[in-house]
Amino acid sequence: MRILWVFLILGVLIQVQAKNGLTNMAPAEMIMMDIFDDEDVESVEDFTMPQNSSKPESKNQKTTDLFIKSTNTTLEEDAERIESYQEQTSIDLSPYTNINKGNVKIALLVPKKVIGAYANSVSNSIISYLLFKDTQFQFEVFDSRDEEESSLIQKLEEIRAKGYQFVIAPLTAKGAEIVINTTPDLLVFMPTINKHEIGGAGGNIIFGGIDYKRQIDVLLNYANDKVVLFNDGSRRSNELADHIKEQAFERIVYAKDIKNIKTDFSGVIKRNSKLKKASIFLNMPIVKSSLVASQLTQHEVKPHVLLSTQVNYNPLLLKLTQFKDREFFYIANSIFYMDKRLKDINLLLGNSPDYSWIDYSASIGMDYIFANNLGDMRVFEEDIYQNQIEYKVRIEKAGSSSFEPLGDGKFDY
Repeated sequence: MRILWVFLILGVLIQVQAKNGLTNMAPAEMIMMDIFDDEDVESVEDFTMPQNSSKPESKNQKTTDLFIKSTNTTLEEDAERIESYQEQTSIDLSPYTNINKGNVKIALLVPKKVIGAYANSVSNSIISYLLFKDTQFQFEVFDSRDEEESSLIQKLEEIRAKGYQFVIAPLTAKGAEIVINTTPDLLVFMPTINKHEIGGAGGNIIFGGIDYKRQIDVLLNYANDKVVLFNDGSRRSNELADHIKEQAFERIVYAKDIKNIKTDFSGVIKRNSKLKKASIFLNMPIVKSSLVASQLTQHEVKPHVLLSTQVNYNPLLLKLTQFKDREFFYIANSIFYMDKRLKDINLLLGNSPDYSWIDYSASIGMDYIFANNLGDMRVFEEDIYQNQIEYKVRIEKAGSSSFEPLGDGKFDY
């Protein structure tokens, strides 16, 4: 049966990517830290990561229409239904006249050239939730390619013309502003944007982005009076550093930007007394954070604690570092409960809901749509306050083989 699952998973991923034309994958480091920065990104193997080139789209390429009747069945039967949905993706459905549980129309608006792999990730999250909810649905991908105003408006007009009721839009702040200013008539969920990143929005816009500043506030409770900042110069990194300076400026004794992973760290770490017994914030993706942690060990520099936001909550950290490197590595986490069957369906489609906050956010957004507009019971526990998902924060320790909640495991916020 396990072998069957492997073939099913491979088949599904190939079919989804081929059908949607969403094969442009973002580098892993971009996913970990700052998904929308256009800066060069470094890999684990050779410390360089060339930008992926987009494949030209076929003139005959079709967008995705799905019409599936899900059932409360076993995971094996779920897998069989997922494998077979390729045959049903071109069914032409009449426009719906009423919103009800049995007739759900979801549009995914994606600027594929901007968000790369998140196009697949969010698409799979939507499909997973729709299969989980045992409902009939139509799902279509609208690729604007970029976030120019003309491109987004054109796709929004197509979405309206086809009668879609709900829009999932993984955008950057630039694209979000355009959609907010031109789309007062559709319910739009933005899994990539936190409300605090946008000046204002109408009640039809729901935000799902992680609140990194809240995570920093919680992490500061674990810092002593000697704070060090390691940043990588990205937009997200600079935002985190600025917030730490606002909250604990008098405690900061050292700050350093590490923009190139080829840099010799000896001059930064060796004989640097400011790092000893300090609370070091690693506002960087996993490769750089892991390298700093290992170099501290190599040069026998013992910090008070290493601190990071959601950026480094990933099992790759456990592979790139030794336990002695991460013994006092504390990470803020806002990913918690997901229904087991929903999680299994996500895994079958290649998602990582336990560690990818985009997958998690997209699922909560779908949950909100079903609960508030279709009368279903909520699956997730996160509240939506003033049109923003309210994520709790819990501090996790990077243990010997897994992440472990600190103390009694209660939420810090």
